Amino acid sequence: MRKFAMAAMICMLGASISFAQQEPMTQEEKNLEILSKKLVRMKREMDKFVKDMSVAYQEEGSSFSGSYGSDVRVDVVDNVKEFIVRADLPGMDKDKIVVTLDNNKVLKISGSREAVKAQTGPSVVKQERMEGKFERVVELPAECKSDGIKASYKNGVLEITIPKKEPAKKETIKVSVQ
Repeated sequence: MRKFAMAAMICMLGASISFAQQEPMTQEEKNLEILSKKLVRMKREMDKFVKDMSVAYQEEGSSFSGSYGSDVRVDVVDNVKEFIVRADLPGMDKDKIVVTLDNNKVLKISGSREAVKAQTGPSVVKQERMEGKFERVVELPAECKSDGIKASYKNGVLEITIPKKEPAKKETIKVSVQ
């Protein structure tokens, strides 16, 4: 019995020591925890608000001019003599796509999509596609030639081939000292 009582006392002593080592939260830590919870809740409410607003605008047939295409994904491949840029532009008419090269280094892909007529009725479950304009700017890693650029559009993918400028030849020039 003594061994059991002694073991129980050792367990209680160990438990009290481990609890004693944990310091209670200061008022500042409590305030930070409360603030953190409030910020998380506020972010959830803002996300819901933005989602509700986009659905409301969509239902009214309005457009988010400037937001369509803001998520255009682009791949840039660096070959020895050229850059190949591929952009996903599903559902675009190739006549509505504009490609420009500024300062031999900045590629701009822009375009617009016409309004999709809002459909109503029992068969329409969800309608998310909308009209709008977009512009995607990509700075290329090296200067390019302004001539010889090719662009093609197939199956919703725009592919642009841009020839690189020849690097300047390094010459050694001997200068006579007078």
